[in-house]
Amino acid sequence: MATIEFQAYIEHGTIALPKEYQDRVKGYVRVIILAEDPEEDFDMIDYLLDHPYQLAAFTPLTRDEIYERQ
Repeated sequence: MATIEFQAYIEHGTIALPKEYQDRVKGYVRVIILAEDPEEDFDMIDYLLDHPYQLAAFTPLTRDEIYERQ
């Protein structure tokens, strides 16, 4: 069994097979669908709290430096 991987949108319950694979795929096939999670469930604040961004050369401002900036 050959394995072919591609990304596609499902429209009206059908998946269009890319033209480069149409001559290689005929007859009975086994289909596995891996659907992406909806992006609306993704919360960037929660993600960054769980996975803080690390910088090697980061030096936080002191309290005086924060208030002297204008």
